[in-house]
Amino acid sequence: MQRIGKHTVRVGEHEDTLDLTLRGDVTADDAKQIFDFMAARFAGRSYMLVTGDMSELGHVVAEARKMIVTYARRIPPIRGLVYHRASFTAKVLTELVIRAYALATGADLPVHFVKDEAEAGAWLARRRAQLAGAAQHR
Repeated sequence: MQRIGKHTVRVGEHEDTLDLTLRGDVTADDAKQIFDFMAARFAGRSYMLVTGDMSELGHVVAEARKMIVTYARRIPPIRGLVYHRASFTAKVLTELVIRAYALATGADLPVHFVKDEAEAGAWLARRRAQLAGAAQHR
């Protein structure tokens, strides 16, 4: 686990998953450090998934959203996001951030919001199975 400001990032239970806990505002420096963590920990992977607790998310400042365009290509493609405990505001902010990522990378990125960590884990398991099935059919 690594602390970035008030936030924490770590590789999740599975090696393909980033687990985020975002607390308070996300600054441009926070965003850069989160992308640096992803680039270092997920290098060489064909994809990554993202999950996390959004219950304490503040604002994602405009400069942080712009960082996504700059840094998105440094990390493996994100093939799914599932956040739990997100407020309405956190959901709207996440949608803005994901749109920027999708524009920068051309990714078709499923995003889901669930009640708790257990539901997030179940969604991740289903998504992993979908990705494995798609890989077998290539």
